[in-house]
Amino acid sequence: MTTVTATSQSTLAERVAWAKANLFNSRGNSVLTVVSLGTAALLIFLAVRYVLFQANWGLVAINRRLFFIGSYPPDETLRIWIAIFLVVGLISITYGIWSGRLRPYLMVIGVIAAIVLTLGLGTDVRIEAREFTDVIQAGEQTTTVSGINNVLVMEQGWAPSWLYAISLGLAVPFGSTWLLMAAVFATLAAGAWVGQRIAPWRSNPIMLQGLGALWVLLIPTIVLLQIGVSSNSWESAFLDVLVFVVGGFFSFFIGLALALGRISPYASIRVASVGYIEVVRAAPLLVWLLFATFLQDELGPIGESFSSIDLVYRVMIVFAFFGGAYIAEVIRGGLQSVPRGQWEASQSLGLSSMQMYALIVLPQAIRAVIPAIIGRFIALWKDTALLAAISLVNTLEKSKKILSGQTDIAEGAFFEVYIVVGLIYWAVSYMLSRLGGAAEARLGVGQRR
Repeated sequence: MTTVTATSQSTLAERVAWAKANLFNSRGNSVLTVVSLGTAALLIFLAVRYVLFQANWGLVAINRRLFFIGSYPPDETLRIWIAIFLVVGLISITYGIWSGRLRPYLMVIGVIAAIVLTLGLGTDVRIEAREFTDVIQAGEQTTTVSGINNVLVMEQGWAPSWLYAISLGLAVPFGSTWLLMAAVFATLAAGAWVGQRIAPWRSNPIMLQGLGALWVLLIPTIVLLQIGVSSNSWESAFLDVLVFVVGGFFSFFIGLALALGRISPYASIRVASVGYIEVVRAAPLLVWLLFATFLQDELGPIGESFSSIDLVYRVMIVFAFFGGAYIAEVIRGGLQSVPRGQWEASQSLGLSSMQMYALIVLPQAIRAVIPAIIGRFIALWKDTALLAAISLVNTLEKSKKILSGQTDIAEGAFFEVYIVVGLIYWAVSYMLSRLGGAAEARLGVGQRR
């Protein structure tokens, strides 16, 4: 007990000494520190007060389905749930294989599950039509106006309103959706447990190749699951994620091909690769989306063939080739970081060009630029907000439609709706960032040797 106390006191003393040396080492720094802490405390107080006590989350709660899948046919939502379980299962198994920290992972999953699965129990959010009568008096003339107003009614269950607000209306009442959500959290926990059990064999080439193949096949499988559902029904966050996943998946391989083309010994391939990259990067993504939407018929037979493709697929193609131009430059930087001796050593071993790139050069090049690649993927994900500019109903456009179509019940809840939109984009960006951080830590990127 004495040792623990001494250690705690020592740690506290070290922190106080660090604060004095770095935050209060001069009059100017002391004033700046106090002002910064006071500003941060005020902003946190205002944010907490707004989220828990002032915000109107009822509009979000009643439209939570629209935020995520829009007008997707209700009798076809099983396709989305299958895709969710495939993604969740593969993510959790991969985490279990490559990370030994199962207990904190399960604790986080348990806390999130408790919030999502319980805060909505007994809560009823509905729209009621109520009659109203107003008497308007102008001078000596009196006019009676009557009609029906739609009123948003939110009856709380066991959770108080401020606690329910934490879930942002995403908590689901008991029913089939509740059971499916519970199964998702169970899959997250079970997948990590299974992954940890098979972790001792993670160095086995067969298992590594099999896991990689599953990740590669995941994207085509998700797209194939949507065959039979009109792309006009792909809306909201579902549309954003689908465009990003397909576009990002193919952009990596396009970028890889372009980067290798830039260092090709054949001049025609080099010139074509450089020309493509410079032309695509010379215009913003929005311009290329507008070209794909409105100007394809002006390009002759090629444009006519392109215009016959569904707009959503055209957008995926644009995202793939636009992202590929940027990723090509990132990978080219990685290729330049590979020491010349590695190239010469692989040639001296008698390896073919394909073997040299696949086994020696590309693994080192991609490892060196993982942070930049993740950054490009995050930028590509945020660029899906531009889909609203070409009349596709993505998350941003659906939020506008919700507000414009339900003005009678919105009750000034504009900020709350856009908070949810921002959180959706932030959540995916944060997951990509954490994925990149995990890959960097696993591969030792940025560590001194």
